[in-house]
Amino acid sequence: MNNQDKALIEKLKRQIDKHQFTIGISDLAKMTGVSQTQLRYWEQKDYIHRSKAGEKNVAHRYSYGTLMRVHFIKTLLDEGFTLAAAAARADAHSNQIEMMRIFMMTAFQGVEERDGHHMIDLGYFDEAHEQKLYCFIQDEQVHYRVYPVK
Repeated sequence: MNNQDKALIEKLKRQIDKHQFTIGISDLAKMTGVSQTQLRYWEQKDYIHRSKAGEKNVAHRYSYGTLMRVHFIKTLLDEGFTLAAAAARADAHSNQIEMMRIFMMTAFQGVEERDGHHMIDLGYFDEAHEQKLYCFIQDEQVHYRVYPVK
């Protein structure tokens, strides 16, 4: 991976880590299939939150985390859960979602081509930093490989 690719990955990580990625309510509605009216209601009920609660007439902006939360709640609603139960279940899973975010911020080191596959570099595999762990997808299956550090 070249320096330009590394810089791009680090910039993306910083943006995600700072929750700078935001979308408007109309995009959130389009991306999730939840109407703007429903999203406003969910916000009133404190099930979702704006990124920056400012003046009353300022456009609603939502973080990537909220996008994922809305998808999760919508999936549960489609499965027959009530809104309150779906939101409670989303709360219970918030630790797992945060753990995934931290994993992405720390483990993901980039993408490299190795052995004819595009592989995700997951960092050092051992304490001595002599091996790195990579994963790739082939035939819709995840595969892992450990390679010595050059």
